[in-house]
Amino acid sequence: SLFTFLLITSSAMAADNSDVVGEWAMVLDAQGQIFELDLSITESSEGLAGTIGSSQGGGPLMNVSFDGESLKYVMDDGQGGSLDVTLKLDGDDLKGSLSTPMGDMPITAKRK
Repeated sequence: SLFTFLLITSSAMAADNSDVVGEWAMVLDAQGQIFELDLSITESSEGLAGTIGSSQGGGPLMNVSFDGESLKYVMDDGQGGSLDVTLKLDGDDLKGSLSTPMGDMPITAKRK
């Protein structure tokens, strides 16, 4: 029936956020300069949220989403703008990039 089809497809599309919720040790390669960051993804009734931080401080993430394959968020660039991050989940690893005006910078993260 149509109802069964809709039920199956909607549950298949619902991502399991627990795959990305938690603490991650992140490494950002900014044109050869390596930054080690702490990424924290949390889940509440409002959806996913998170923070990113380092020894220099940190801040909240915006527009955090996970579609079952890719974790995406927007972070403040510290200069009045924002940066988009897309990370693909592969087991206990996240791999992706930070989009900047100077080009994409590779990011990897491992679950802590």
